[in-house]
Amino acid sequence: MINTWALFGGLLLLGIVLLTGANVLGFGLDRIMRLFDGSFPGVSGYEDIVTLAIGVAALTMLPYCHLNDGNIAVDLFMNKAPIWLQRCADRTAVILMICVVAFLSYMLTFGVLEVKSDGDLTQVLGIPIWPFMGISIVSCLLWLAASLLVLFTSEDDGKNLEQDHG
Repeated sequence: MINTWALFGGLLLLGIVLLTGANVLGFGLDRIMRLFDGSFPGVSGYEDIVTLAIGVAALTMLPYCHLNDGNIAVDLFMNKAPIWLQRCADRTAVILMICVVAFLSYMLTFGVLEVKSDGDLTQVLGIPIWPFMGISIVSCLLWLAASLLVLFTSEDDGKNLEQDHG
């Protein structure tokens, strides 16, 4: 599930890149068309689409990164530390991550409810914002599950979990 979710985020990012390329091409063609008293529009609502998609895509990758030990870590100091201290630091970091992600999920849930009740829409296209925030809650819950899995797995502290728990 986490692999599929990360692939969804990757496809979303690919879509953002393609949309950005189309928009840049549109602006370039517009500059050329202006030389001949014409015009060529860019992608209408580009900023709305990219803003919503980036918010979703960024969070879809984090559960996968956490499961595969891909989060930021300070290895400079810990590489020379004894194994017991490295494991203690890893466990502490995972516990802190669980607290942060649980809080983020909790607050994001209330944010979705508030944005939905306010009826917030994007400025250009008028797309409701709350469904995209709801997708982010799913990412946070998967991230929380990945963190718990890392915390309660074997002595390898979560490394190579994807092969074992795919």
